Parts: sequence; C-alpha cells; structure tokens
Amino acid sequence: MPKTPQEWAVFLANKIAEQARYAIPFEDRYRNNYVLPFVRREYDAVYGKTAVDKMFAIKPPSTGVAAVVVDALTERMTVIGATDDGDGKVASAVEKCWLENDLDVMHGEAHREALIKGRSFVAVWPDDERPIVSVEPAEQMAVYRSLVPPYNVQAALKAVQDEWSGERKAVLWLPGVMYNMSYQTGAGWQVDDKQELTFNRIPVVEFQAQPRLLVEPKSIIESIASMVDVVDLIEALMVFAGHFGAVPIRWVSGLVVPRDPNDPSKPLLNSDGKPDIGFDPRADAVWVSTSSDTKFGQFTPAALDSFVVWAEHVSARIRERTGVASTYLSLDLKSHMSAELLKTDEAPMVRKIDKMCSHGSFGAAWRQVMQLMAEQIMPGEARAVKVVPRWASPSTRIETQDAAVYAQLVPTLGAELCARKVLGWSPEEAAMGVAEASEQKVTQAQLEAETLSGVVKPYSGGLLEPDL
Repeated sequence: MPKTPQEWAVFLANKIAEQARYAIPFEDRYRNNYVLPFVRREYDAVYGKTAVDKMFAIKPPSTGVAAVVVDALTERMTVIGATDDGDGKVASAVEKCWLENDLDVMHGEAHREALIKGRSFVAVWPDDERPIVSVEPAEQMAVYRSLVPPYNVQAALKAVQDEWSGERKAVLWLPGVMYNMSYQTGAGWQVDDKQELTFNRIPVVEFQAQPRLLVEPKSIIESIASMVDVVDLIEALMVFAGHFGAVPIRWVSGLVVPRDPNDPSKPLLNSDGKPDIGFDPRADAVWVSTSSDTKFGQFTPAALDSFVVWAEHVSARIRERTGVASTYLSLDLKSHMSAELLKTDEAPMVRKIDKMCSHGSFGAAWRQVMQLMAEQIMPGEARAVKVVPRWASPSTRIETQDAAVYAQLVPTLGAELCARKVLGWSPEEAAMGVAEASEQKVTQAQLEAETLSGVVKPYSGGLLEPDL
C-alpha cells in the first residue's frame, strides 16, 4: 500500500488512466461517433474517398441506440430533495445547499456518467460559507477503498491538465488532510501545499452503475455494445439496399462499349471520367438498340421489410438486457397504448431503476453525499440524524389513476401518509397540505354555521340587484 502522498498520487493517477481507457469505446458509442470498420470500408468503396471527401466524409448512418438507452434510464433517476429522521431542519439545510450547488440539474450527470463509463464521483469540498459539491468524471478522479469492512474510501485523487499551460495538477485526499500537488518533469508528483481538515472521512463518493463484489463496475453499454453495432449495421445495409435495390436498377447486354485505344481492357472515358457507352444510363431512360443480340432487364428490388424485422428483433434483445420500455426504441403512434399496457411495458424499467436508485448503489451513494454535506453544514445536529434522498417516481405518472388510489387509501391510511406514498410529496409538503386542508374545513364549517344562523344571507345565484 502507498505511504507517502507522492506514492498515492502515482498509484491513483495510474488508476485514472485505466478508467479513461475503459471509458473511451463506450463514450464514443454514446456520442454516436463509433462506426463499424466493415461499414466504413464499404462506404469508402461505394461512395469513394477523394481529397475533398476526406474533409467532408460521408458518415455511415448510426442510430444512437446507446444514447437512447442511457438517457431513457437517466431521465427517470431523479432526486427531488432530502429528508431526515428528525425534525427536518438538517434536511432543509441540505436541500438549500443542494440547490446552491445546482445539484438539482447536475445530479443527473452523475448518473449518466456512471451508466456510460461504469463509475462517476461526487466530491464535497470544504468552504467557509457552504460546502461546494461537484460531479467528477472517471477520466479525472479515482478512489481507493479499504479491503475489509466497512470498505470506506481511504484515498482519493482528482487530476487535471491546464488547457493553456499544459501543466498537470492534482488534489489528493487522505484521512484528515488535503494536498494540492503538481507534476514536475523528472521529479514526478510533488506537494505544493496541504490543508488540515476538521474531519477524517474522505469527502469523495463513488457512483457505480453495476457494482459487484471483487469485480470492477461496468458500463451499461458494455452488455449491449454488440447489439448496438448490429442495429447500426442494419441501418447501413438499408442504405445500400435502397440505393441498389429499392431504386430500379436496369441492365443491358449485347451493346458494344467503346474501348480505350491505349488499353483495350478499359472502357473509353468521357471528359467527366465516366464510360462513353453511347446513351444516358438513367433509371427513367428508354434505351434503343439495333442489335438483335441486345437484351434489357431490371434487377429485383431488395425487400426492405426484412431489415425492419431484423431491427425489431435486435431491439427486443436490447430491451431484455436493459429493461428500457419499448416506447423509447420504437413508438407506434397508431397503437394508443392504454394505461394498463403502459404500466406493463414499463414494469421491467421501473424495477431496474428502483434496484439502482432507491434500493441500490445510487441511493446508497447519495445518502453518503448528503450526510457529508450535513456534517459540514450542521456538524452537531447532523450526527444525531440520518439524511436520505427523496426519489421521484420512476414510472410514468397517470394523474387520474394516482388520484383514484389516493381517494381509496385516505380513509384507511390518512391524508398525509397517502400524499407521501401515492403522490410522491415530501414529508414537509404533505404536512403543509394537510394543515391547509384542515384550516379550509374549519373556515367552511364556520361559514355554514353563520349562514344557518342568519348572520350571512346565502347568495341565490341570480343577478345582484340594488336594495330598494
């Protein structure tokens, strides 16, 4: 195990390099930059690759299915706030800090980065006014965990390279201390200065997409990479099929094509570089020949529907691996999916998100982040309570259905509990809603009592007329 800050910096910098190498192919697939080498060669052979083409190369079609899968899951993984098992003061302070750090937006990037690259990080930086919370990618940060329970983070490193000067800098966390370091040619990583911390915990939390014991976390794209390539291959082949099959391609035999006098093995070329065959070879042209041996014909167009069936088959396999609802991969606007069918279609996706978020690694990671935030904001109160994230429902909200369930359960469970469990309200929102509803009931009861006693004349609903 490393002992000095320099040794820790070298060890963790090498780990960052390994994480970056792993992330490259999945980042390319997410950004839709990866092209199958086979398809690239075929496009170059068919459509050419001149000097101009190299600048404005024809990119083979790619579907971006990897991005669809990642974004579909990410948009359902939403943290809407915090709560605690006390009087709510700590959770309110954490929520304020959450908004001040723009985590209501950036927390989704922590999920997205982890799904694409296998892991991402959230760091809680000490500050005089409030903690600064940042989301960090796997290409710039790495952590080292204890090999025995409770598997706490024992060291963390964030390494960056200045875009202007090219200088490499890093921040290293060890228990109770934070080092600012720089990389010097010939000397390696050196400590510039250090800052003593008021706590011994490493304020860095690792988010893992698919964690397993003794196994490195993996990108969610890794399990479907080959299927994504197949979908892109289908799209590319459909272009070829449309070009050479769906468009009528006619042929002719028996016509004598003028040959190059210098090389009889080659046809005679016009000034435009095309063979001089004596007629315009357009698809809608009528060719006339006086030779009795001339024959004309037309190729059978390719059946594009077979490619569609193939693509639907691969999409079904992607659904099995990722749980993403079918409406993200293919949407039939004529189907008019009912609410019950929509719930059935989204059930695998909802279960998968629950296992990753409220009952999974992302939920545990955000609990650690919020606890770190609370301990820096309110050190005394935070130790006595447990702060946990509140997750939005991962299922598509059907408001009328939620209202019906709410109305059925209120007589048994009470309005406040039903507002939290059915409608997804926070404990504070539910308590305020119940209090406001109670006040309105009291006010209404008083008005009814005054009306019955004759103090207030009830309005009949007709036109108001002045008293005569």
